[in-house]
Amino acid sequence: RLRLRAQEFAVFVFSSLVKLVKCSDVEMGTASLLRRSAWRQQSNFVRAVTAQTEWLVMQADSQVLEPFDAREMPKRWAFLCAIVQLLSMFTDAVLLTVIVPLSAQYKHRFGVSDAAIGLLFSSKAIVQVATSPFAAKAVDVMGCRFVMIGAMLVLIVSTAVYAVSGDEFGIALAARAVQGIGSSGVLVGGQSAVTRLANGNEGSLLGIATLGAAAGVLLGPTVGGWLASPEIAGFGGVFWVLTVVIAVVAVMQVVFLYCVLPNEALMKLRNTGAGEEGERMGLRVVLRNRKVWLILLGVLAVNFNIAMLEPIIPVRAVHQFDIAASATGTLGLMWAAAPFGFVLFVAPAGILSDFVPKNLLMAFGPVVAAVGLILTAIASKASGGIPLFEIGLVLCGCGYAFVDAPSQAALTELLGEQGQSAGFAALDMTMQLGFIFGPLVGGAFGINQDGFWPLLIVVAGLLVVCSVALLGARTSGPTPPSDAV
Repeated sequence: RLRLRAQEFAVFVFSSLVKLVKCSDVEMGTASLLRRSAWRQQSNFVRAVTAQTEWLVMQADSQVLEPFDAREMPKRWAFLCAIVQLLSMFTDAVLLTVIVPLSAQYKHRFGVSDAAIGLLFSSKAIVQVATSPFAAKAVDVMGCRFVMIGAMLVLIVSTAVYAVSGDEFGIALAARAVQGIGSSGVLVGGQSAVTRLANGNEGSLLGIATLGAAAGVLLGPTVGGWLASPEIAGFGGVFWVLTVVIAVVAVMQVVFLYCVLPNEALMKLRNTGAGEEGERMGLRVVLRNRKVWLILLGVLAVNFNIAMLEPIIPVRAVHQFDIAASATGTLGLMWAAAPFGFVLFVAPAGILSDFVPKNLLMAFGPVVAAVGLILTAIASKASGGIPLFEIGLVLCGCGYAFVDAPSQAALTELLGEQGQSAGFAALDMTMQLGFIFGPLVGGAFGINQDGFWPLLIVVAGLLVVCSVALLGARTSGPTPPSDAV
């Protein structure tokens, strides 16, 4: 059996190379070169290898030993695509959150105001909102592969520019903004690819892919704070490390999308998103649906909550618990409690969305996040200290998870194949709106102790209101035109 598996793997690699080169004469040319080799006549070993190669070519032509057939195992290809998307979203999320433990140093390093630091946090999201509709259009016109690869290239270049920005705030701001172009392609292109390959388990697969974002949000501040230490890599070195990591993930993505996937799976990624029932839905058509607006409202609320906490939690930890601003590793670990809650529950939330009504899961998330905000506020105002402070952050991340993964599955079910890419574009735009206004509001009202506690209580109340609204976003398949508003 081991010999048979080795032969199957050889056929698989050989067939992938043939697909990559796109040359119908490669098989014949390989055998011909082996026959004409002078040293072939002098070695029994080479003759045996040649005979085995010719036999493998014939088996590949007859498809007797095709080990991975998308028609027989479609879930395997969808799962592998979700893993590739997990890695892409991981790198993107690390870029998003790696600057969190550095926020206490930015004011001194760049010599700018608190509002400018909030703008640095929000710039990526601002550009991402503007480019997400174009990413959806590119997915429908050119396919998912082009958007996914192009997005990774943009992230590589922008991260390298950020690494050389030094103490120039303008260069750092421009690089951070350009990252938004790549991030929109990662989410819209990658999640569209996962849903097109899925076979009735969209929630589970989207939860797996989103787990990459959760892990990136968790590890970004922690690893970033550690790498940014002067004795490790320093401020610029952390972004050079990220540039290399993104490049490695991009190479893996190219190999999977262009060398591994069979033609049956590639056809699903190349189509224009138009199903048998009609033509592709644009963003305007998608936004006419009332339930889409309810889902996006919940997504906006939880993203605003997390983004609001990003710039103020490290600052409040410095003032409340007497932690040094230069202790970036400690500050990163304290903030990691919120991403830890996200990591812990995002995959289970995605799996549950395949069995439990998605609107109930989405309504549960804001309530949990509201409880987390109240606990965090109590810890900063009265007794409780660091443990209660961290428990509140974990609950905020948990609430985010129960909205994020089920909302993607809900939009996929609600809009069908024709509206998937536009739905993900609307979702991405909404998420980034939260990341735009969250840091701005947090930086303006939550930095000081007098504004921190009231801000968290007000946002907690708004989250409860969103939870009630999400109860009306029940999905049971593509919505007919009569349900549109």
